Amino acid sequence: MQPVTESRKPVLPRLEKQKNTLAKKVLSIKDEETIELLAAYYQDLISTKRISKAQYNKEMELAEKSVNEGKFVTNTQVMEEMKKW
Repeated sequence: MQPVTESRKPVLPRLEKQKNTLAKKVLSIKDEETIELLAAYYQDLISTKRISKAQYNKEMELAEKSVNEGKFVTNTQVMEEMKKW
C-alpha cells in the first residue's frame, strides 16, 4: 500500500464516501442471485493476475498463428449459430 501523500489526501474522503455508499447498497440487496453474482464478480476482480509481457507476446503469437491457419470463427458464423439456440 502506498503512503498517503499530500496530493492524495483530498481523494481519500471521496473514496471513503463511495465505499460507504456502495456498502449500503450491497447490504440492502435481497435477491440471492444478485448477491452470488456480485460475489463471483468480486472474486474474479481480486484473483485476476496480470501476465508478463513475455506471456502476453506468446499468447498473441499463438492467436496470430491460429488465424493464419484459418482456425477462427467469424462474427457472421457466431450470429448464425446463436439463431439456433
